[in-house]
Amino acid sequence: MDVNVEFLAARSWDEQMPERLRWLRRNNPIHWSDKDQLWAITRFEDVAQVSKNQELFTSGQGVRPGNPARLSLIDEGEPRHTRLRRLINRGFTPRMVARLEPRFRAITRQAMDRVAARGHCDFVEAIAVPLPLLLIAEMIGIPREDQERFHQWSDAMIAAEGNLSDPSIMERAARAFLEYSGYLTDIIEARRREPREDLVSVLVGARDEGVLGDLSGGALPLDFGEEHARLADDELVMFLVLLLVAGNETTRNAISGGMELLIRHPEERRKLLQDPARIPAAVEEMVRMVSPVLSFGRTVTRDCVLGDQPLRAGDKVLMVYPSANRDETVYEEPDRFRVDRDPNHLAFGLGPHFCLGANLARMEMRVAFTELLRRLPDMEFASEEGAVLQPSALVRSCVRMEVRFTPEGGGPGASL
Repeated sequence: MDVNVEFLAARSWDEQMPERLRWLRRNNPIHWSDKDQLWAITRFEDVAQVSKNQELFTSGQGVRPGNPARLSLIDEGEPRHTRLRRLINRGFTPRMVARLEPRFRAITRQAMDRVAARGHCDFVEAIAVPLPLLLIAEMIGIPREDQERFHQWSDAMIAAEGNLSDPSIMERAARAFLEYSGYLTDIIEARRREPREDLVSVLVGARDEGVLGDLSGGALPLDFGEEHARLADDELVMFLVLLLVAGNETTRNAISGGMELLIRHPEERRKLLQDPARIPAAVEEMVRMVSPVLSFGRTVTRDCVLGDQPLRAGDKVLMVYPSANRDETVYEEPDRFRVDRDPNHLAFGLGPHFCLGANLARMEMRVAFTELLRRLPDMEFASEEGAVLQPSALVRSCVRMEVRFTPEGGGPGASL
């Protein structure tokens, strides 16, 4: 039995993975994959230990097995990671997230307005895709007419994960990266000349720790000299690539996966309809069950022992989050969806690389499900295929989910 990057990217992983990972946790929790030449880490305790110990398990040599491309913050080692994170964090403070919430609620309501009277839609295309995508576009300051290109670029880049042997997929991903990077470079230059109240303007103003501007106002130091400006632009472009791929794709799939769970578990959905105050805890349970990020890698920096398994310096390890988040030694009935569980999970990571946008994602999911349950409470699958997945070893990538519901204004909702 093998768990490798190709398996994680398979379309059918939702059907095969739980049982296979359960066997590994019990019998071979630190599993050597000959195919990928890495250790797959499947238990909660071991994934947590790897996550917290950046000195021993570094991200500085890449986090995506077999893919040499760098993704800015998530594959930086220390101390550079902490310096960059401290700068970028100014755009993701709780105060900034609170300022974004009214706009995101408006985006959510507008998306629902377009389908509520129809009684059916592709949930991914109509709801899960536009919500985080439009918010990120607004944070960056992207004109609405260019936002469909964002969707295409994001999908093309994420499809490359776990599919490096497919030339056509890799060609599309490379082209998307180049187009998006070029687009961002133009935006950065425009913000350097005329800063606005958006994330790019804030980050363009960051030369070193302590000089980052704030969206609430204040002058941004813009003239750093040509050499430093170029370095800052490279870092900023890569971070904005990460924001599009990681921030957009993960939240999109957390929302679609969360809706799938509610459809498959009407008794749990009924609890939220009766008591919407449970939604924040339900969001945590959705994220645990869905585990939008499937895996990240680390490199062992010196000989050590993890669990009972000796590891050597230079070994690659792969943290398998869907397994850690269903570890039966941590969770009672781990494969059961319970909206009142409010679990401690690893879906946002742990330690120095804890997800920078976790509070933003939590806000988006809380608002999205509050509005969805209020206006479209009886959503169900409109086809037998349910959620349709695209191969990716990085995120659980749901590309289609046909649903139906009582049209808004068309009479009382179906009984739940």
